[in-house]
This record gives sequence, structure tokens and C-alpha cells, in this order.
Amino acid sequence: MEIQTEKVAQKQAERKKIRLFFFNFGKLILDATKLVFASLVLGSVIRGSISPSTLLVIGIIASWIGAIIGLIAVTIFEEK
Repeated sequence: MEIQTEKVAQKQAERKKIRLFFFNFGKLILDATKLVFASLVLGSVIRGSISPSTLLVIGIIASWIGAIIGLIAVTIFEEK
């Protein structure tokens, strides 16, 4: 009986590590999204070396995609 209990506890600990990994990965994606927004969108306004409208659209799209993926990951894998 003890061996079976240990296996169950080990599997639960493993699942917790995987959930924690994806939770932190989601937070990382959200942080990267902030950097993408700052560098592409705000950088295009300040510098203007590449077509600002193209860079602005690409930056906004990349930020939205990253934000959605990050929020989904954080929501799914947060500790309950």
C-alpha cells in the first residue's frame, strides 16, 4: 500500500512541476510581449527608420498574439 501511495505522491509532484513550468512560461511570454510592444511600436514612433505604419501594425499584432498566449497559459496553469 505504501509503494502505491508513494507513486501517487510522486506523480502529483511531477504534475505540479509541469504546471509551475507552464505558469512561469506564460509569465515569460507576457514579459516578452511588453518588450515587443516597447521596442517595435514605441521605437517606430521615435526612430522612423522603417515604414512606421508597417512596423506599428506588426508590433501591435505581435503584442496581441503574445498577450493572448501568455494570458491563456497563466490562467490554465496557475496554482489553485
